This record gives sequence, structure tokens and C-alpha cells, in this order.
Amino acid sequence: MNIFFDIIIFISFALLAYWISAVIHELGHVVVGLAHGWKLFMFVVGPIGIKRKEDGLHLYFEKNVVLWFGVGGTLPVKNDADNMKVWAKILLGGPIASLLAGILFLAIFIIHPNLVWLLLGAIPIGMGIACLLPLKTGISYSDGKRWHRIHKGGKGKAEETALFNMIMIDQFCKDYVSIQKSDFEALLDSKNSVLRYYGLYFSYRYYDAHNDFDNKSLTLDALHKMEKDVPKFIVDDCKL
Repeated sequence: MNIFFDIIIFISFALLAYWISAVIHELGHVVVGLAHGWKLFMFVVGPIGIKRKEDGLHLYFEKNVVLWFGVGGTLPVKNDADNMKVWAKILLGGPIASLLAGILFLAIFIIHPNLVWLLLGAIPIGMGIACLLPLKTGISYSDGKRWHRIHKGGKGKAEETALFNMIMIDQFCKDYVSIQKSDFEALLDSKNSVLRYYGLYFSYRYYDAHNDFDNKSLTLDALHKMEKDVPKFIVDDCKL
């Protein structure tokens, strides 16, 4: 009975430590964005989230379990040439915050040995290292991989820049006429299915804005065919 109780206590502490670690990680992303004058767009850890709407920030229940692992997003207040450089810094903000927090908690653990301090030290450090490694993760890439793609140049940077440019248009002016074909074509040529789906979405917006009904119809068919290859929340995000 005591062993069962100890296991329950350990799992409870581990879940609490993970939640705190995820909050710290996402706050790292958000703080860097806010420090550069960007505005909070979304913050989710667990089922509770904060999302910006036209009338301000709103607390809400996040139904998408995928996002429960943590999302911290900021958006620039204007379309500026330096936004991409800021975005690269934001990508590193989360892992660095995780590593610093983990080192601090481990130092406290050395002074005051306790399971909670140990978990609060180990989990953020593991999270920070995992996010810094240049890996493909789930639907996209790790923070470190995306930073690496931006700074390495070539095809990776072209894809990251294209997606960023598309999101800026979608979030700010919604002037889809101004979309550059080279941007969505870079996404359409990606090996990543999510990026290809975004490429189709923005090409649809482009053809719709230019009254190119033939290409618009073909793109819409391609979008529907790809829906099974990307997470549902990505499909919901690309509402037509």
C-alpha cells in the first residue's frame, strides 16, 4: 500500500514539475517577443489557454490536446524587415529559459535535497536540450532546428521565411493579392506535409484574390486531398 501511495505521489510531483517546466519554456518564447515590442497572441499549457481576439485577450478552454504540451506565441505589431531576425531570437527564448530554470532548481536541490527540486531541475534541462537539438518533431521542427534552418540559409531558410511572410499577411492586412508566388511555391516544394498544406492554403488565397478560378479550383481539390495527411487543428487553422 505504501509503495502504491509513493508511486501516486511521484507521478503527481512529476506532472506538476512538467507543467511548471512547460510554463517556463513557453514564457521564455513570449518574454523575448514582448521585449522586442511584439504582442501576446496565444499562451496554452494544459487545457487552459489565453488567446488574443479583436477585443483583447480571452481566457478559454483549449480542446486540442496536442496544444496542451505548451504553446507560447507572440506577433509583431507591424510588418517590419527585422521581424525575421526577432523571430529567430524568439525560437531560442524557450530552450534558454528552460536551461536556466533547470540549473537554478538543481542548485536549490543541492542545498535542499528534495524530490520536487530534483524534478524541477531535471525536466526543464531535458526539455531545453531536446528543443535545442536540430530535430524534426511531430508536425514540424524543434526550436533549434528552425533556428538552424533560418541561419543556415538555402531551402530551409526559404521555407521558414515564406511561412513567416504568409502568416504576416494573413494576420495583418489579409491583402492576399500581395502574396509573392515564390513564397507559396517554396512551401509547396517542401518535404514537410504541414508546410505543403500551408503552401496550398496560401496559393488558394492568392488565386482567389486574382480571380484565377481554374487554379483556385485545382488548389481547393488538392487541399481536400491533403487534409488526411495533416493534424486536424492545422486544417481548422486554414479556414477557407
